[in-house]
Amino acid sequence: MKKLLSFFLLSLFLLSFISAGNDIFLMGQKNNEITLPMECASCSFVRINSIQFPNMSKIYLNEEMTKNDSSYYYTFNQTEDLGVYNYCGYGDVNSVNTTYCYDFKITYLGKELTTEKAIIYFIFLILFILIFIGTFIFIGFLPGKNESDEEGRILSINYLKYFRNVLYMFEWMLFIGITYLFSNLGFAFLEEELFSKTLFMIFKISFGITPIIVTVWIVWIFVSIFHDKQFQQMLNRGMFPQGNL
Repeated sequence: MKKLLSFFLLSLFLLSFISAGNDIFLMGQKNNEITLPMECASCSFVRINSIQFPNMSKIYLNEEMTKNDSSYYYTFNQTEDLGVYNYCGYGDVNSVNTTYCYDFKITYLGKELTTEKAIIYFIFLILFILIFIGTFIFIGFLPGKNESDEEGRILSINYLKYFRNVLYMFEWMLFIGITYLFSNLGFAFLEEELFSKTLFMIFKISFGITPIIVTVWIVWIFVSIFHDKQFQQMLNRGMFPQGNL
């Protein structure tokens, strides 16, 4: 078992190392601005002449880049298409006009999900799903209410029932993680974006309402514990209130 775990961790490390070496593109997010850089310490100007889109169409700009010391940059906002772009221009390197061409990549999330990273995502996705299913099965073995007799009178307070609610919140967090991983895998391998966008929207909505859910959950837990303590005091006095708390 230890050898299997060591091999698993080593594989994750190697895959992460390999994928890091493949991140060679300047990355930008779809429909967002991206800053195209150019470094030239001996240039008095740098111009950007053209930008080629992933579908091989091209626009011609012939504009000067903005200068900041020895760095030059141009802000580009026509990033509706996904894929690899190419921008070209020239600058007077040591008073000699010299051309340059660089690639940049536009993705839906603004980052690249390589095959190696996708494998890591897939491994964690499987783990999350297995934990999700295992936790759901385990919840079924936990008590859901206080112990009562056939007439519905509470005999004892079962505080273990609150552990079910903790696990339900844990399941919610796992659900958010699963939708996030699924959406990223979709963006990496599916040409049609609708499925991935839908999953990513579910992730964002779920993540956004989590603070509200957690707040309501905490308040409900404290209120329920307070009521249970009142019932416990009644039981200690020999009273057997009816109810399914």
